[in-house]
Amino acid sequence: LRSFLSLVVLAGSAVSVLVIALSMAFLRLSVLEVVLVVLAELLGVATIHLSAVLVQGASGFAAATRVRLVVAVGRLAIVVALYLSGNLIIAKLAASILAYFAIYIVYLMKVHLPRHGYRVSFGWPSRTALWSSGVFSVPMGAGKLQTDADKFLLPAFGYRIEAARYGAAYRLLLLGLLPLMALDAAAFQRFLPRGADKPKLHWHRATRLASLSLVASTVIMTGLFLVISHLHFLVDQQYQEAFDIVPWLLPLLPLIATSGTPLNGLLGLGQSEKRMMVYLSSALVSLVLYFALIPTLDWRGAIIATYISEIYLGIAGWTALWYYQRQADALRVP
Repeated sequence: LRSFLSLVVLAGSAVSVLVIALSMAFLRLSVLEVVLVVLAELLGVATIHLSAVLVQGASGFAAATRVRLVVAVGRLAIVVALYLSGNLIIAKLAASILAYFAIYIVYLMKVHLPRHGYRVSFGWPSRTALWSSGVFSVPMGAGKLQTDADKFLLPAFGYRIEAARYGAAYRLLLLGLLPLMALDAAAFQRFLPRGADKPKLHWHRATRLASLSLVASTVIMTGLFLVISHLHFLVDQQYQEAFDIVPWLLPLLPLIATSGTPLNGLLGLGQSEKRMMVYLSSALVSLVLYFALIPTLDWRGAIIATYISEIYLGIAGWTALWYYQRQADALRVP
């Protein structure tokens, strides 16, 4: 706790400075709005999620889920309250969420974590904490860069209206992505035990999860395609053209659902560094394609680049899993 809590504060503060600077350069928001949003998300949410992980280590997944649910319920309550009172603007929303997170963090540190056997303190992060956080956070960051950099680059290249519509379309896609992300998160821990005594263990785990994810994502994709015309009330009138973009995004659901699955298997095989390299190379491919295609093709270029990078991630991930599973099986003692 001491190492990772301190690391969250240090890394969150450093990244906050960077994000604030970038936001001021590229976004049409006031300094106050940017600072409030950044502190709430990069320090507040990060600290709460770390607390949830610690609770999970001590008391299990259900207890950790309750910690995370407070975040979602609180966000929803604040949004609804501000909307009903006619005060739903960025500054008030961000300030309210930041204040809510601050109060909740004090409760977690002073009351909740001690209940689970933790004594909260700060200190310089250990080498183990630095290394393990890098092995996990770099792939996560690379994955977010691959999926979200296009939404940042569209307005940077002058496509502000297109970026807003594309962003709205992508949020509609999230209606289908969220249950798939929950499925992946629930299955993630099954890959952590190495199971070196069983041949093809992680290959079989990955293929089974990929099959389940493919079926689920296909059903969700079909369902969204059928109901999307009835969801116009979710998007502001000036962004209704987002519904013309959504059908082009829907096939991403099975791609995203299956492209990351083999990388969980790599983690189970002890190949966390190779997993990190696959994510980094995929993020690099997506960035190159974004810079090459977005300036001339606007959101269409972003979609093409996203498809190619997700296909690359899937091919690279399954190839790496196949290779290192065979390597692990060859070293297995009969």
